[in-house]
Amino acid sequence: MRGITALLIGSTAAACAGGLLLAPAAQASPTTLWVSSATTVTGDGTSCTAPGFNTIQAAVNTAPAGAIIEVCQGTYSEQLQITKPVTIDGIGNAIVALPSTVVNATTACDTAPGTGARQPDQDGISICGNINVTMDHLVVDAAWPTSTCYDSLYGILVAGGATLRFTHSSVIAAGAFPLNGCQGGIGIQVGMGWTTPVEVGHLVAADSWISGYQKNGITVEGWHSTAAIDHTTIAGVGPTSAIAQNGIEVADTAKVVITNTTILGNECDVSVCGPDNLTQTQSAGVLFLGTALGSSITDSVMSNNDMGLYYTADPAGRAITKPQVVISTDTFTDNRYEGIALDQGAANVTHCTITHGNIGIQVLQYGGTSGGQTFGSNSVASFDEMTHLSVATVDVLSDRAAQGDKRGTFSIRKSEIDTAPVLDNSRNLPIIKKSDF
Repeated sequence: MRGITALLIGSTAAACAGGLLLAPAAQASPTTLWVSSATTVTGDGTSCTAPGFNTIQAAVNTAPAGAIIEVCQGTYSEQLQITKPVTIDGIGNAIVALPSTVVNATTACDTAPGTGARQPDQDGISICGNINVTMDHLVVDAAWPTSTCYDSLYGILVAGGATLRFTHSSVIAAGAFPLNGCQGGIGIQVGMGWTTPVEVGHLVAADSWISGYQKNGITVEGWHSTAAIDHTTIAGVGPTSAIAQNGIEVADTAKVVITNTTILGNECDVSVCGPDNLTQTQSAGVLFLGTALGSSITDSVMSNNDMGLYYTADPAGRAITKPQVVISTDTFTDNRYEGIALDQGAANVTHCTITHGNIGIQVLQYGGTSGGQTFGSNSVASFDEMTHLSVATVDVLSDRAAQGDKRGTFSIRKSEIDTAPVLDNSRNLPIIKKSDF
C-alpha cells in the first residue's frame, strides 16, 4: 500500500511521431497524507513523526480523490463519513473507535428515503456514493454502551453504489457491548434494501476478521448489492442467552460469493431458541434469504453454530425449481442442530462434508392458511459425506398441514452416510436416493 506509483509501461505506451520516439508520460503518484493521534501536527505531513493531521476525518476532508491516508498506530475516537475515493492504510495497531458521544450519520445514504422507517443510522464508518474505498490493516471498534437499544447500528455502512475493499482488517465490535439482546448491530452492512430506491453497496473482503457484532457479522442486502468474501473469519460470541446472532446474511436478491472463509460461534440459548426448526429460533453461520441467482459458498468451514447454513428463495418471487445457490466443497462440523437447512426453492449441495451435530441436511415443509411456503423445496445433493450425526443424516421435517403444504422433492446421489437414519415425515416431499447412497 505504501508508496504506490502507477506507471504507463509496455510496448503500446510509446508512440513514434516525426521520426522521434516519444517516451510515455508517467502518472503522478497519488497524494499521501499522514495521520497520528500521538504527535503534534507539523504541517508537512511526511511520516508518523511528522504528520499532517491528528484525525482521520480531517485527512479525508482534505484528501483529493484517490489519495492514500496513512494512519499511524493509535486509537482514533471518531465516526468517519467517507464520500470520496480514498485508501486508508493502517500502520501498526491503528484503531477507529466510537467517540464517547455517538451522533447520527448524515450522509445522503444514511438519510435516503425509507430510512425514516427505522431509527436514524449511527455508523462507526459510513461510505456513501459511487466511489471505491480501500481499508487495509485497520481495526474498527464500534462498541456502543450496553444500555443502547437501537435498530440502526453499523460498524461500517457501504451504500450509494460504493465499493469497499476491506483487506487485512478487523471489525472487533458492532452494536451494544456486552450484548443486550436488542436487534441492532451489524459488523459491515452492504446495501440497504429498505430504501427507495435501494441503496446499493459492494464489498470485497479478504484476509480479515469480523467479531463482536450484536446481530450479524456481515449483511448484504438489496438488488444489485454484491459481496466477495475470501479467507475471512466471522466469529459470533458462542452460546449466549442474549440474542440469536448470524455470521453472514444475504437478502433481497443480493449476490454473494464466499470462498475459503470460516463462520463460527453463532449459538442461541434464548428461551425461544432450540432444535425444532419449524417452531423455534436458531442462529446461523450463513443465511441465504432470497439471494440472487449465482450466489455460492465454496471451500469454507461452518462450525459451532446452531445451523451451519440456511437457504430459502424469496417467497414473494417466482417459484425456483433449478439450483439458485451452490454450496460446494464446504465443511460443516459441530453445528448443534443442522449442518444445512433447506427451505423453499432450490439449492445444490455438492462435495460437502457434514459431521457431528443432530442433523446433516434438513428439508423444511410448512403450510397452513397463513405463513406457509409459497412454493415447494426442490434441492439436490451429490457426492457429499455425512457422518457422526446423532438424529438423522437427511431429514424432511414437515408440519403436515392439512392444506398448504407445497409438493417438492429432495434428491441425493452418490453420497456417503453412516448409521444415522434418513427420515421423512412429509406427505408429498419424498427423498429420492440415487446410486451409491
